Order: sequence, then C-alpha cells, then structure tokens
Amino acid sequence: MATMQDVARRANVAVSTVSYTLSGARPVAPETARRVRAAMEELNYQPNAMARGLASHRSHTLAMTFPRFDTAMGETVFEIVRGAQHEAARHGYSLAVWPLEEAEAGAELVALVRQGKADGVLLVEVEVDDPRVAALKRARLPFVMVGRTADPTGLAYVDIDFERTVDDAVGELYRLGHRRIAFIGRPASQAETGYGPAVRGRQGYLRAMNNRALEPLAFHCDASPQAGQALARELAALEEPPTGVVVMNDMASLGLLAGLQAQGLRVPRDISVVGAVSSPTLGAMTTPVLTTTHAPGERMGAFAARALLAILDERLDPADCHQLVTCSVVEGESLGPAPGADLEGSHPREKSSS
Repeated sequence: MATMQDVARRANVAVSTVSYTLSGARPVAPETARRVRAAMEELNYQPNAMARGLASHRSHTLAMTFPRFDTAMGETVFEIVRGAQHEAARHGYSLAVWPLEEAEAGAELVALVRQGKADGVLLVEVEVDDPRVAALKRARLPFVMVGRTADPTGLAYVDIDFERTVDDAVGELYRLGHRRIAFIGRPASQAETGYGPAVRGRQGYLRAMNNRALEPLAFHCDASPQAGQALARELAALEEPPTGVVVMNDMASLGLLAGLQAQGLRVPRDISVVGAVSSPTLGAMTTPVLTTTHAPGERMGAFAARALLAILDERLDPADCHQLVTCSVVEGESLGPAPGADLEGSHPREKSSS
C-alpha cells in the first residue's frame, strides 16, 4: 500500500507539501498540487482522513443527507451520490450518506458538524420549506443544496429546472398534435410535505397547459410499478382518455406502459408517453423503450461537492452559487403523433442509435 512518502517521491516534493495539498492548511502552487494528485492517482494512494483531520482540524468528510421516504429513490438520486462521492475523493475527502428522520434532521446535522464528524453538508431531496435548511442557517454552518427552498436567496444550490423540463415535454407532445395531455407526478404525500420536485413538476405542468390553453389532467401516483398499472387502468376508463402522458415518477412509469398496453392501448400509436427527469437506464427497462428527459445527476452531485469544498476554503460565497440545470432528451420509442393528427412528415420517434 502506497504511503505519503511514496507520493512525495513520485511528485518530487516534500512530504509536508503532500500533506498541505490534502489538508488545505497552507497554499500550494496549482502545478505542484496537480503533480501531487497525479502521483496519488498513479500510486492508488488512499489518504487517511482521520490523520489529516488531526493535523488540519478537519474531518475531511462531507455529509450527504436526505429524508427517509417511504418510496424508492429514483436513478437520478443515485447518480447524484456517485457524482458527489467521486468529486469528494478527487480532493481527498470522504462522503458519508446519512438518511435522517425529518423531525430530528436539523439538530442531528448541526451536531454532526459541531462534533467534527463532518466539515459540511450536502442536502439532497430538498423541500420548499425544509427544516434542515433552517437549522443549518441558524447555526451558520456550511452547506449546499441539491434542490431549492421556496426562497433560496443567499443559499448555495444546484437544481434541475423542473418547470422548463416539464414545459419542454408538454411542448413536444403539443407539437405532435396532442391536446389531451395528462401528467403523472410524485406521490401525494410528497406534494403535501413540500418536496421540491413534486411541487415544481406539477406547477410546471399546470403552467405549460395554461400557456397553451389546454385543460389540465394531473394525477399524483405512488412510486411503484403497481401504482403505475392501476393509473393506466384509470386513464383508459376515462370518457376521453389522454393521447399524451408526461410521467415524472420513475417507478410508476415501469408499470404505466405495461398497464396501458394491457388495456389495449398501443404505445405510441394510441397514446404517447414521455418520462420527465428520468434516465435512459430506466427507459431501457420498458417496452417500448421510454423516451425520457435525462437529468445530469452525476454532474449535479460533482458540482455540489465542489461548491461545498470551495465554501469551506472561503473561495466561494454561497450567495454566488446558484445553478439550474436542464434535462436532455434521450429518444426512445414511446413518442409519436396524436391519433388522427395531420402532421406532414410526422412519425413515431424511434430509438436513437447514439
């Protein structure tokens, strides 16, 4: 196993320079720091966070926390965790994931940082009125949100532009002649507690429909394939079933497509489906392959970790760290023109070859 001395020899620097590069206790020239990190990577050197913490008064650990939902987390959340972990490791930090009960989360996070178990906090699955944010603000502790509160003024965050993402999905269906467009969102319990994506996704849909003078048809849905199948039956039983559906619920979408086809509705010939803020991995699990708008979860996680480290080093003011990201369309086979639509040159979208 490589040691700090091995890294120093490979980078042709003093051992103390390696230590300063890791701890940030003293400034190190950028080119020197680059050589040290390259040597660490070549030797597969794993810094000892505890030893560095004793020297620098830092734990070299970032805490990532999210609420304990009764539903499964989507693929995007796992991508966010991966991105943050990789970025933290690149700077010699560890990432510890703490699911916390909402009632105690704020106090527990403050205690984690004050007891030296973590240097700062990454908040995931943020509510529009999040008690964790209020507690960390009161304690004046460093944190970055992956998500946003209702008023994020002065707070560091990176978030998906849910309103634009849903509007884009509705707009694409509209372009293909769809006028009866339904929205399947997150569970009602998440909307009631103010979970950001649940609130903003639904608001974005209602605004998108209003801007196009269309009648909204919005549903909450539990995050499970069974709930998606049940909702498919409900849609098919309507006097005027929708011809297009925007679904912002990964687990439900798995059952939705199967359920629609079990009701005799062909996708996309009879009904088109778009997965908003989803992933190509999930889209590939459905038949036909689901067209999705993919959130760059790993990039968001990396950005959040990088921003938190910059705040810890006083290189970034949280008030200057506001980042909204857009989703990219990953074409599948579930999107086509509305039945009977006279669209010259329109045809069901086929799976991208890229």
